[in-house]
Amino acid sequence: MPIVTEKKPRKVVAIDETVVKANGQNYYVYAAIDVERNELILMRVYPSRNYLTAKLFIAEVLKYCENKPKFVIDKAPWLVKALESLDLEYECQPFRNQK
Repeated sequence: MPIVTEKKPRKVVAIDETVVKANGQNYYVYAAIDVERNELILMRVYPSRNYLTAKLFIAEVLKYCENKPKFVIDKAPWLVKALESLDLEYECQPFRNQK
């Protein structure tokens, strides 16, 4: 999957995060993918997972978008709140088997 470094028009961007452990600490890896192009737009690692972290990540993703794309996320409340605070369109879809 190519890494994007320029601004492009985008229709749908998927965002998800996962937790990884390193040296006994939890870190959260966020990734944003242009669904139509199958391109990685941005990936960042943060020491916490919350509304402010999600908002910061989404704001950075928008720097690589010429427009305001629709976002596809899981039902993570921190992502929902961040997207709503930025007045962005989104849809919730599970990315994996969720209980």
